[in-house]
Amino acid sequence: MTFEGAQEAFGSILDPVAVAGGEQIHVLITAASSAVGLAAIQIANQIGAIPLAVTRHTAKQDTLLAAGAAAVIVTDHDDLVEATHRHTAGAGADIILDSVMGPGLAELANAAKPFSGTLVTVGWLDPRPAPFPAAPITMIRYMSFEHTLDPAAVHRIAAFLDAGIRTGAVQPTIDTVFPLDDIVAAHHYLEEGKHIGKIVATI
Repeated sequence: MTFEGAQEAFGSILDPVAVAGGEQIHVLITAASSAVGLAAIQIANQIGAIPLAVTRHTAKQDTLLAAGAAAVIVTDHDDLVEATHRHTAGAGADIILDSVMGPGLAELANAAKPFSGTLVTVGWLDPRPAPFPAAPITMIRYMSFEHTLDPAAVHRIAAFLDAGIRTGAVQPTIDTVFPLDDIVAAHHYLEEGKHIGKIVATI
């Protein structure tokens, strides 16, 4: 897990949690098997939130549950909005952490809790256009923030992650390590999308 990935997850969850006033919240996490997604699951558990993992692949379901997800939504066969409401007793997600974007952004916004849900986008794994969800966005918050240029925020994030690493609540997830000579194979493996966590190349 990189500091940048962890700080994305930290800021995306902790800032809205501060707004929520300490109430128990459901965090919907797309691309949950990515390094950022796994960090978000760990951080959500660390602060007492309920992480709901989203993945395309059924094969990743058990691993995500073992990683700490309270439930896994597999978009290959689950209706995202219906499943989110089912796992939140009909309320919708308090926070959505999205690393995918693309045309599914509008559907994702409909999975948020009306009037108080927060949608945070931190990546664009789907390169296709992402239509702005104008209708649902009128009933939820869409947040924009910058942490790396704020020394106080960087210090706060570093202290939080240090505490999490020391207690074991936050642990980097390495899927596979490739020697640099096998970098082509590493790229092929990355493109297959079967990995969970980071793919590392050693020099």
